Amino acid sequence: MEKTTSASENKDRWEASFEEQVARQAYNTSPVEAVVRTVAYHLRGLQSTSSSGPLHFLEMGCGAGPNLIWLAQKNIKVSGVDVAPTALGLAKKHLEHAGLTKHLGELLEASVSDVPLPDASFDGIIEACVFQHLNRHDRQQAFKEVSRLLKKGGVFVGYMLDVGHSVYQAKKHDQLESDPGTLVLSDNKSKMYLTNIGTSHFFRAQEFDSLLHGFSIVEPCLTTYYLPPTEAKRRGYDQYLQSMWTLYAVK
Repeated sequence: MEKTTSASENKDRWEASFEEQVARQAYNTSPVEAVVRTVAYHLRGLQSTSSSGPLHFLEMGCGAGPNLIWLAQKNIKVSGVDVAPTALGLAKKHLEHAGLTKHLGELLEASVSDVPLPDASFDGIIEACVFQHLNRHDRQQAFKEVSRLLKKGGVFVGYMLDVGHSVYQAKKHDQLESDPGTLVLSDNKSKMYLTNIGTSHFFRAQEFDSLLHGFSIVEPCLTTYYLPPTEAKRRGYDQYLQSMWTLYAVK
């Protein structure tokens, strides 16, 4: 019987992952370049438009908060949701340390597939390597939450795995019949890498139009690059290709 990661298992995995990352001082402290670059393009396009106040952005799966810090530095009000309390504690600490709490809205412990916030609350929503780790139902619900939470004309930027990725190409014979593109990965060692975090979905470009049905713009952009050989071998590969979608969408 096929088995994906349940919501409770997903929470436990991510909390354990962040606890390990903190213990090893290895959690991400830099904003995701593909996400912030795409948001920057969008913001630049808004400069000629009037606004009734500061923009408000939500990060779904905010982790330790580096993307929120980048947004707050642009005078944007920021909120975040994450299933891992440890991650939320880090995000709050880092925003305080950067002197940016005046830009902070809410940091909520919640699933990205069920965000306890009102409809049309945000001018922008971002996610980076979060939706890809949800089972099919929760993944679809997460995209529905994006649509529900965004204002008309609001932007969504996501960063997600592509089927060209080395991990998928090496293991695609194990993909779930009920959810093509999805692998359930675990080597029972470190919880810091993709290969240890359970459900991982590798997207195809044609999925995004249906997941963001009704959006005026849905533009996935593919980025590929190789990791240094030393890091590839650390992950168990002779050659390791990162193949990722940067998804730009406007409601």
